Amino acid sequence: MMGRKKKTDPESIKRKRLRLITAFSTAVILLILFSLQDLIKDVRTDASAFEIRYEADETFPQTGKIYKLYADGEYWGEIDQNRFCLLDENGHTDYKYCVLMEDASRLCYITILCIMLYLVLLIAKDSLEKTPFTRRNIRMVKAIAILQLLLGIIPGAVRDVMSMVKFDYSSALLDEKWFYMVVIAFVIGSIAYVFEKGLDLQEDVDSIV
Repeated sequence: MMGRKKKTDPESIKRKRLRLITAFSTAVILLILFSLQDLIKDVRTDASAFEIRYEADETFPQTGKIYKLYADGEYWGEIDQNRFCLLDENGHTDYKYCVLMEDASRLCYITILCIMLYLVLLIAKDSLEKTPFTRRNIRMVKAIAILQLLLGIIPGAVRDVMSMVKFDYSSALLDEKWFYMVVIAFVIGSIAYVFEKGLDLQEDVDSIV
């Protein structure tokens, strides 16, 4: 005789999903804090501790040599040499300042991305209790579209402003990555517009009935 299947408790499912959302939110916050910690660490590091080495790529040896940045002898990461050879009015570069430019740009990127994920979590949480097609959720989808657009603008703008302050040089060029982000923002905004029009029609039908 086969045993009976246990009925799924809706409240239990909601609690599990809420715990999952809470855990994900905590991970997002920690990601921002780690990025901020990296920025603070680089601020405290002496400028003379940074050096660039032209070494073989251990991960992909077939690509040849790449530029690597070290701080106090510790590997910081692979870099774009063009971003680290900027000269000030005295003909000097500043590797530490270039690192801070990258840190600030990365922190802006991660912060905006985390805010977007937080809004997605709010939409998901509301969908557990009621229909996701509400005015509040539509406003949040619109906000996500705007944040997606800012994701392609703000990090690069922060880097360019800092570059102008120190090196009197900016390379504000619209690359392919920026174009993709604008397209994604347009798609998300279009989805919000369609949902809003659909909700308007539904409310009109409900008012007639």
